[in-house]
Amino acid sequence: MSTEIKEQTDLSVDSQINPQDTVSIRVEDLIVGRRINHPIYDTNGVLLLAADSVVNSRFKQLLRDRKMPQVEIHSDDAASVSLGGLAADSMLQEGNQGIFSTELTAKLDRLIESGSMFVANTGPAVRDSMVMHGCKGYDAAHREKLFEQQQQFGESLDGMMRGALTGKTPSGAEITGMAASYLTQLTSDADSVISAAAEAGKDESLSQHCLQMSLLGMAIGTELNLDENNVRNIGLCGLVHDWGMVRVQEKIGKGRRQLSPLERMEMQKHPIFSLEMLENVAGIPSIVPVVCYQVHEQPNGLGYPRQRSQKMIHMFARILNVAHSYVSLTSSREDRPALMPYAAMEYLLRLTNDKTIDQAPMRALLNLLSLFPIGSIVILTDGSAARVIRRNKDYYTSPIVQLIQTSDGKNVDPLDPDSIIDLNESELEIDQALPTPGKDEIDLSSDLFDDQI
Repeated sequence: MSTEIKEQTDLSVDSQINPQDTVSIRVEDLIVGRRINHPIYDTNGVLLLAADSVVNSRFKQLLRDRKMPQVEIHSDDAASVSLGGLAADSMLQEGNQGIFSTELTAKLDRLIESGSMFVANTGPAVRDSMVMHGCKGYDAAHREKLFEQQQQFGESLDGMMRGALTGKTPSGAEITGMAASYLTQLTSDADSVISAAAEAGKDESLSQHCLQMSLLGMAIGTELNLDENNVRNIGLCGLVHDWGMVRVQEKIGKGRRQLSPLERMEMQKHPIFSLEMLENVAGIPSIVPVVCYQVHEQPNGLGYPRQRSQKMIHMFARILNVAHSYVSLTSSREDRPALMPYAAMEYLLRLTNDKTIDQAPMRALLNLLSLFPIGSIVILTDGSAARVIRRNKDYYTSPIVQLIQTSDGKNVDPLDPDSIIDLNESELEIDQALPTPGKDEIDLSSDLFDDQI
């Protein structure tokens, strides 16, 4: 098969090649004599080199003649056709230690390895001051304020992330104020706040992801009997931990999808980018960089960036890792829709078996949201439809629900106090969970589901 570049009249476009699966390689770095498994096209879709061809000197010269300083190579071929690809592949195999090593991370590594990352309460547990509402609906006026605040916080957080990226120093006091506001709201009505945040976060932006993680992380910390200072610090870490993703998005795009190996390596740099951006933020507790550095570590040692295991991961990071997993699973990606909340919870429970996530915060999340998480639409055993609106103490299979439709399809008056049911005190049970109306969600049985989170 000829390795010469085909002319414009011989246009051949392979619809199976996704531009996101390619990486740029300098023409001068191409190694003559190496075979490619995937075709190479130019930016106009013209076939430059067919699949299963060998790179030769003639091919490189034709690229030079076309004044093409670099060419897009499928990521699977990058490691074999250039030294750059080999270097990248080597870093992947070695756990990315080289690209993640900085003076800042070295200091954090020494702190982590010193074993001084214990967590202790200095005040009463926040859980002691939580207001439990039982069979009571949400306050409509307060809920509207929650939606507005969530939107405002999202815009402010997005502005701070963008500002930090360009060298503009954000206000540490403003970030801390967000966490403190969430803490106050959680103690007054955690169920309503969590539900409102999930609904407001349907745009699935990076800022909304951080806000939801912060809120869930604080709620989990509260469930684990931590005090006000510790819970507030968890919320603060959740708000800032992913700032480095702004830099990643500029390189590989915002689409939530399955990444190529080189793109995944770039994405896994974002905790380091976050640390660099946070260095200029005054007034944040010293524990924040440590936790942000470790949020994506896993108790089984298969996380990143340092592959730390259970005892070497800060408690706050393990809490936020669970929150991140839930928010990610219930958000859509380019390669799959979002999981139904019930399916996400079911899947996360499986992940505790191989220690992908920590059992203690996962158990707290289960008690906090119930097995059928707050906001879930369910069908009861009498055929009626209901929305889960509150946890029910520790009865995680019997949450408090509000009827939205009778078994014969008639809508239920939301102001009717009898529409709210404590399933632990009722003969009714949950028969099945349904996708959220208006949102494309799947369950675990779907072929579209990808187990990467």
